[in-house]
Amino acid sequence: MNPSLVLLQSATMFAMAGAVLALSTYVTLWTGLLSFGTVTFAAIGAFGSVWLLTETGLGLWPAILLGAAAAGVFGLLVGRVFLKLSSHWLALATVALVLITRVFVVNFGDSTGGSAGEVVPYTMSMPEMAGLLVVVCLLLFALRRSKFGVAADATREDPAVAEALGIPVARVKIIAFGLSGAIGAVGGAMQASQLSYIGPDTFYVDLSVTVIACVVLGGAYHWAGSVIGAIVFTGLPVYISQYITVGQSIINGVLLLAIIRFLPGGLVDPLRWRRRREKRRASPRVASRDADRRPLENAGVTE
Repeated sequence: MNPSLVLLQSATMFAMAGAVLALSTYVTLWTGLLSFGTVTFAAIGAFGSVWLLTETGLGLWPAILLGAAAAGVFGLLVGRVFLKLSSHWLALATVALVLITRVFVVNFGDSTGGSAGEVVPYTMSMPEMAGLLVVVCLLLFALRRSKFGVAADATREDPAVAEALGIPVARVKIIAFGLSGAIGAVGGAMQASQLSYIGPDTFYVDLSVTVIACVVLGGAYHWAGSVIGAIVFTGLPVYISQYITVGQSIINGVLLLAIIRFLPGGLVDPLRWRRRREKRRASPRVASRDADRRPLENAGVTE
């Protein structure tokens, strides 16, 4: 196969794994919570699936489902414990959670390979990874149109008003953490499949920053933004590495700064699109009103 096509395929699969991780972070942002906990959930999914495959003989899909369930339950617990923290303290608490995760990976060598890490005994195909991404996107699409989606939007915009309207804000946020945990675990298993090796530094702070950047770059107000952001910020650098061997981090940083400066809502911004539609609809009415006014003005009549 053409080396360029091989690299394109690899970039696409990295982008799909990054998109699922970004969607995990998006779920908590959906309710107004900035969380770096996706990396911890991803580590549970990756190391858990590897352990289940090697130690219990389960198949790949049961292992991924069990890892997602475990991470989802852990996410619910994290949400309940961290919920009383204010926004910036919650973000710092989830960063601490990522640091603690690395300590667990290093010290529980029987299950994680310790500081040496371990080889991933499975490889997902592109259709399999695409299928997982589609399932996650369909789930979020359905949730966006459900009562939970309405409650999440209201909670993000103004928790006090949402409480006054009878929305169980605390429960919505805890559920968001649980969903983030399950989705993050799936993304972690996908990421492990692409890397073929996982260790203490695989799921660490740098991955948290990359995932957050994907969400911010793509747009934090719609789930599709996380997918677009992962393509631009995760998949594209892998593909252009064949043309640019140095300075990719600088390019990514400049790109992120440009998006923040000129497109603060991200590449996918429903509010910006709505304003443009309203402006286009208003333009014909303004033009028609001006056309009706001109004959009066020509005749010297003012309104």
